[in-house]
Amino acid sequence: MATRSEQKKEQILGAATQLFFEQGYGVSMDAIADLAQVSKQTVYAHFKTKDELFETCIRAKCVANQIDGRLVDDPRPIQIVLTEFVYRFQALLLSDEACQTFKAAVSQSDTHPQLAQLYLNAGPRMTTEMLAQYLALKDQQGEIKLLLPAEDAAMQLLLMAHGKVVYWAYLGQSSEETDAERYAYLNACVEVFLRAHQCNP
Repeated sequence: MATRSEQKKEQILGAATQLFFEQGYGVSMDAIADLAQVSKQTVYAHFKTKDELFETCIRAKCVANQIDGRLVDDPRPIQIVLTEFVYRFQALLLSDEACQTFKAAVSQSDTHPQLAQLYLNAGPRMTTEMLAQYLALKDQQGEIKLLLPAEDAAMQLLLMAHGKVVYWAYLGQSSEETDAERYAYLNACVEVFLRAHQCNP
């Protein structure tokens, strides 16, 4: 059972995620405290700055979509692991929170450059490094032979995984692709990637 402190931290994260999504990075810590039904002092006891709270919200969203360190320990065949990973990754990018956060980071990059940096560190950079670690391990084990440094190979696959559906969504449009079409596209991306990097199943 979660302690009282842990419960309050979850309340703060839930409130912050909602308000960052609805109002952008400009939301006040007072508003977050009010929605979380805790004091502002309690918010700062858990998160020293709004930057730290924002970054934690992004990381929590990644974990909720299973974009986390469990990837490296997955013993299943590499094609299955990568296909499921990029599907979850694309689903995360398509979430309302991710779309709005990306748009906020871009629109405020001139006035709040730290927002873009926080977004990069907690989202894209963390995901790329995690996938790179997995690919490097599979390269060491002889399952693949990377043609690029592991981090570049990870970025290659993640950019492929965006697909039409993500670019359209970030412009406020629908690609009208079904889930089955999305999965078929992502499966093909993984097949092309593994063929290029000489997968040895």
